[in-house]
Order: sequence, then C-alpha cells, then structure tokens
Amino acid sequence: MKAEMRTEMKNVVNRVKAAQEKFETMVNTQGWVDEARKYAEKHGKEVKKLISADASLIKSFLERERKDLAKFQKKIPSEVKKIKSYVMAQRKEVEKLISDMARQSKGTKTKSKVKTKSKTKSTKTTAAKKTSKKTSKKTATSANA
Repeated sequence: MKAEMRTEMKNVVNRVKAAQEKFETMVNTQGWVDEARKYAEKHGKEVKKLISADASLIKSFLERERKDLAKFQKKIPSEVKKIKSYVMAQRKEVEKLISDMARQSKGTKTKSKVKTKSKTKSTKTTAAKKTSKKTSKKTATSANA
C-alpha cells in the first residue's frame, strides 16, 4: 500500500512540475500577453470610434435642445403676463355680465308683477268682449229671423 502511495505521489509531483514549467515559459515569453493586449487595443479603438461618433451626435443634440430651452425660458415671463392680462379681462367681463344679469333680474321681477296684473285685467276685458260679441250676434240673428 505504501508503494502505491509513493507512485501516486510521484505522479502528482511530476504533473505539478510539468505545469510549473509550462507556466514559467508562458510568463517568460509573454507572447500571449502581448497578443491579448493588441486584441484589446484593437477592439477598444473600434469601440471608442463607435462611442465617440454617438457621443458627438448626442452632444450636438443636447446643445440644440439647450438653446431651444433657453429661448422658451426667455419667452415664459412675457407669456405669463399675456395670459394674466387675458384672464383678468375675461374676469372683468364675467363680473360685468353677472352684475347686468342681476340688475335685469331685479327689473324683470317688478315688471313681471306689473305684467301679470295687467294680463289678468286684459284677459277679463277680452273675455267680456267675447261674450258681448256672442250676444250681439245672437240678437242680430234673432232679429233677422
């Protein structure tokens, strides 16, 4: 059993030594590191080109929008004044209409009372006239007969 363990240990040690030698040669030559660096730089440049093109478009867009916003900000106070004056004029008109309506409603109430009294009088007189016409027609027809 000890012999088997020794052989296994020797195999493991030999594998570790071989891996260490490979590692040392890779580190010493550093060819793969240079290749990886070149690959990263190449793709990094491509990415930078793509990003810089997009960034310049975004930057120009933001500048245009900033200028437009500045224009709108300058216009806001004058627009607020215009709206405020319009609202005040509308308010005055509405108040005037309300006061006119109130005056008219007060005047209409007194006039309507007078009209109702005169209507009742006029209906009585018209009813009397109608009856008198009917009687006068009856007497005229009876006189002709």
